[in-house]
Amino acid sequence: MSPVNSPLQPETIYGISKVFNEGLGTYYHKKFGVDFRCLRYPVIISSAKQVFNGTGGYMTEMFFDVLEKKHYTCYMEKDTPLPALYIDDCVEATLRMVKADRKDLKRCCYNLAGIPITP
Repeated sequence: MSPVNSPLQPETIYGISKVFNEGLGTYYHKKFGVDFRCLRYPVIISSAKQVFNGTGGYMTEMFFDVLEKKHYTCYMEKDTPLPALYIDDCVEATLRMVKADRKDLKRCCYNLAGIPITP
């Protein structure tokens, strides 16, 4: 898990665009008073079966494969932690961020830490 203030130097277009947009939003907040708010989500897990892409998709996929097939092959190292958050907690955190009084927020971007889950 990364602290909220860790240096961000992504090497993918996905990560670079996320950091760029967070920086741009923070700039517009400081320079022009735009009410920019950003949450960095961990892997979101759900009890609904869906098709997932990306590294974090394995968690929900794993649960359903084990339930249906009694087996799941994971290609990540067994001790590789990925922070995860249940969808209901994600929705609650998002609503709290949207409804928060701007003067109570100390920054524009926040991490939702979740709990670390390993394969």
